[in-house]
Amino acid sequence: MKNLAIGIASLALMCAAVPASGQSDDWSYNMMKAVELLNDSDDAEALEYVEKQIEAEPKDADAYMLRAQIYIYREKLGNALADMNRAIKYSSKDDYFQEYSKYWWRATIYSELEENGKALDDLSEACKLARKESIDEKNDILSARAQIWYEMKEYGSADADYRQMLKNDETDQRAMIGLARNAIAEGRYEDAVEITDECEKYDDTYEEIYRFRMQAYDKMGETDKAIDDAVRYFETSDDPSLGLMEPVLKKHLSYALAKVKGKIAAGGDDKNWRMLKTSLHEHGHDYADAIREYDSIENDYGASAGLCVYRSVCWNELGMTDRAVADITRAMELSDSEDAYYLSMRADYFREGGIYGQAIEDLTRVIELVPDDGFPYYMRGWCYELSGDDENAMKDYNTGIDLDKSYPYIYLMRGEMHLKHGEKELADADFEEVVKKDTVAEAGSCRQYALHFLGKDAEAMEWMEKIIGSDPDDSGVYYDKSCLLARMGRLQESVDALRTAFEKGYRSFAHIKNDDDMDPLRGLPEFEGLISEYMEAAGNPEEYKTSEKEKHTSEIQMKKMYSGVYEVDCSVNGLPLKFILDTGASTVSISSVEATFMLKNGYLKEKDIKGKNYYSTATGEIREGTVINLLEVRVGDALLKNIEASVTHNQQAPLLLGQSVLERFGLVTIDNINSKLVIEQ
Repeated sequence: MKNLAIGIASLALMCAAVPASGQSDDWSYNMMKAVELLNDSDDAEALEYVEKQIEAEPKDADAYMLRAQIYIYREKLGNALADMNRAIKYSSKDDYFQEYSKYWWRATIYSELEENGKALDDLSEACKLARKESIDEKNDILSARAQIWYEMKEYGSADADYRQMLKNDETDQRAMIGLARNAIAEGRYEDAVEITDECEKYDDTYEEIYRFRMQAYDKMGETDKAIDDAVRYFETSDDPSLGLMEPVLKKHLSYALAKVKGKIAAGGDDKNWRMLKTSLHEHGHDYADAIREYDSIENDYGASAGLCVYRSVCWNELGMTDRAVADITRAMELSDSEDAYYLSMRADYFREGGIYGQAIEDLTRVIELVPDDGFPYYMRGWCYELSGDDENAMKDYNTGIDLDKSYPYIYLMRGEMHLKHGEKELADADFEEVVKKDTVAEAGSCRQYALHFLGKDAEAMEWMEKIIGSDPDDSGVYYDKSCLLARMGRLQESVDALRTAFEKGYRSFAHIKNDDDMDPLRGLPEFEGLISEYMEAAGNPEEYKTSEKEKHTSEIQMKKMYSGVYEVDCSVNGLPLKFILDTGASTVSISSVEATFMLKNGYLKEKDIKGKNYYSTATGEIREGTVINLLEVRVGDALLKNIEASVTHNQQAPLLLGQSVLERFGLVTIDNINSKLVIEQ
């Protein structure tokens, strides 16, 4: 599907528009019950009630429309379209859902099916039928139609819809940004900047302003202005796309890093800003600082699978296979699942570290988890080949190709295997397949190697230069050039290309150590000197082991209450409080009295109030609470940052210190004899 989220969004909008139970005599029990279940995310039982309604009233347009939304959610677009056709066929003035909405939602389905002509027709009809006084509805429909025009690259038609939106409402920022986006697509970057500048005057917290102005400035070569907008986009967006930002940020890393550090110093010292700072360290190939920052984030916010994965990449870049493997293994433990992606990453670390047996073991498990995926067969075949087991390598290459004939690299590997065993005709056939399939000159291409094996070195070098031209700042493409030149026997040129790779930031020393492409260079003084130079520049690996900190033990005196529980002195955001130690509680909870006091006296900020949650009382009753973020929780001299807590709406509720804090302190021991809490961090 083009837009998987559309089903969820449509259901949410529809349910929000439906009258609450007991408020409408026009809707049957079946329909009201269905909506109630949908609001509880139970689409299976909701569908049963809708179908009961259709059985009772075969011409109920509202029921067909509601069922269509369930089908959209389930990605059954054919069923959804059939129901929307029925909803339109049986439409009447007494329907709850107005006629224009039926055409609008059918257009959504046509758009998902890439039936753009039909989608445009339905949106045009919806626009005609929408109430004249409902500007928001008309503009929503026009926006949907403009999006389809944009996807069809009909920018003039899209612009016309956006301008109509501005006629209806001159403050509609979606329309302004739509015009800016179209201007960028047409290469009118100055126009895009002018439009986004105007848009910013209406509401400077609208994230799309900075997202698109960043792109326009980048195209104009105004790198620092683009970075300024990238940082502002990150600041205003609830879910910023790092994929959009990073190509801009890495063009002037020192400036980008300074801007991010400035935001942190100005009070943006939260996890998101620090993670962005760490990613900039990685882009600058400063893996030591990246690792230290990951350790610091883990200390303040707790470990997470994602953090361990990111840090494992840094360890691997430094050639420290054991540390990379330890982190990716920990990521699997934290995610509490055997994930094929994590296993594949660990196998790749083992391979780059020359630990082929462990790599094969992990990839065998990956194949068990995803037996119809050709890629792990390619990876395992490579490891078999590196370990000297050509027979099993060839079996895996053959199986991988049987499962996925689109991946050029596996043909290259099998071709090399054929060549190794003197089967030139079979080898050439595989190399020709690579040339046929690999037609885009970009990082990851292997066509140049196939051309070399076919005896076409001039074409191979020409292709290699095209790859470099696609991203001249990518260190990996220069490493690939070094490999190609080494295969050709042009050893001095290969060393020169490797130096450029290092200058651009390449640091995968473990890979170089075990890469057979580098074999022709081994023993050359220039090669050995280059490796030593950059390994020394990377620093002593021992100094990066910041995770192996000295243990610190804190002993906190507790007060045993008459009920048998312990009371502990703590401070929350600097406010001294007393908590009840509750090893059975999963979270931290405080009463509304303390939370209100903290808010009124500056110990808690509005931005720290995150939303609602629900909890059960000892009697089994479900009650509503509020989730807040506690910036600091200190127990003795043990400190944690950013703890999620629940505010109970019971003024007599005790303050409970639960597992979400205790487990992050590390090893926690309760000394019942001396009434002490012992925390080892």
